[in-house]
Amino acid sequence: MRQFFSVRFWLTLTALVALVGLAVVVRALGPATSSVSAQSEGRRIDLVQWIFQATAAPGFAVEKGVTTADLSLQLDGARTMVVKAGTPGEVKCDDLLLPGRCTVAADLLGDAVLWFSIVPGSPDATIELPAVTELVGGGWARLSNDWVVRHAPRVERSCGADTSSLTDFINTFGDRARSTFNFETQRIEKVTCPKDANG
Repeated sequence: MRQFFSVRFWLTLTALVALVGLAVVVRALGPATSSVSAQSEGRRIDLVQWIFQATAAPGFAVEKGVTTADLSLQLDGARTMVVKAGTPGEVKCDDLLLPGRCTVAADLLGDAVLWFSIVPGSPDATIELPAVTELVGGGWARLSNDWVVRHAPRVERSCGADTSSLTDFINTFGDRARSTFNFETQRIEKVTCPKDANG
């Protein structure tokens, strides 16, 4: 009986209870922490390309953020992207079915489209995108619309006002700037400051 009430026993029992309590707390916080982390990563975009021709299956629409039927996007003479029914995404280009009027940005897994956004954009060498608001490492940058896209090793800074680096440019102009994405290199090649910064 003296052993049961020893100090060593109670210390061991207290440590076990504390470990079980810690495990319960970590498990309870786990999903919320993961959700915040996933949210902070933004939407990684693997491909941005203008659409030569879009062909929608009967009944195609985006309802509650997902497609109701297949959408075939011809990107050039050799590539066609198929967005399957039930794919999350958005269509912000009113001229989707007119040739060469829209651009698609997609999060891909191999050839499968995990998420997409279709925005206005003509068949040019580049497209203007929202401002770069953060460099996230590994050659990727976050835009003000929460897309995460690749950037060139050296991004041109087009502005009358001097900035010492891309980071300085981002800190100075924030989401008031614009970025230029090159279809051929699949990277942000240039950032442009707002007009009022040019004096």
